[in-house]
Amino acid sequence: QSIGGEFAGTQLEFIPALHTDWKTWQERHPETLVVSPALFGRDPYESYYASAREGVIGRGPISGGGSERGDDIHPKEYVIGVRLGGAAKAYPFSILGSEPVINDQVGNVPVAVFYDKTTLSGSVFDRRLPNGSVLTFEATGQPVVIHDLETQSEWDPLAGKAVSGKLAGTQLNAVPITYAFFFGWIDYHTESSVYGYNR
Repeated sequence: QSIGGEFAGTQLEFIPALHTDWKTWQERHPETLVVSPALFGRDPYESYYASAREGVIGRGPISGGGSERGDDIHPKEYVIGVRLGGAAKAYPFSILGSEPVINDQVGNVPVAVFYDKTTLSGSVFDRRLPNGSVLTFEATGQPVVIHDLETQSEWDPLAGKAVSGKLAGTQLNAVPITYAFFFGWIDYHTESSVYGYNR
C-alpha cells in the first residue's frame, strides 16, 4: 500500500502464493525457472533464525511489542497470517505442527488452514463451495490424508483441490497468506488474534 505521493492510499492486489520446499514445488511445477540458485550458496539468515534478536537491525523486543504487549507467544514464533473481511489472524507453526487441518473463520469468511510439518508448507482456502455450502475438513492417517466430512472426498491440501470422491475436480479459492515471525506480523496487524491464544 502506498503511504505517500500521488498514489497515497492505493492498495496493490495481494496474490495467493505457496511457500514450500524446492522438492515439493518442482514436483508440482517441473517447468519452473529458478533465479540465481547459487546466489548465496548458504542461507545468510541462518544465525538470525536461531537468535533471540528481532527486526532488521537485530534489536531486542521493540517498543510496544513482545512482553510489553502482553503476548504469550514468542516474538520469533513463525506464523501464517491471514487478513480477511477487516479481520486479521495468525496461526503459529507450533500449533499447526500438531493440527494439520484447522477449520476456522476470519472476519466473515470460513477458512481451512492446511499444514505439512515435514516441508513447513501451509495453505489457506475459503471453505465455501459455489452453491454456498461450507465444508468441514479433517486429517486422518500417516501420511496425512485430508477429507471433507460432508462428502468424504479426498483433497490435495496445497492445491485446495478435490482429487477423488463426489467433489473430485472441485477447486477451492485460495486465500492470500503471509509467512512471518510473529513480531513482524503483529507490528503491521496490531489487532490480530492468534489461533490457540487468548489474544
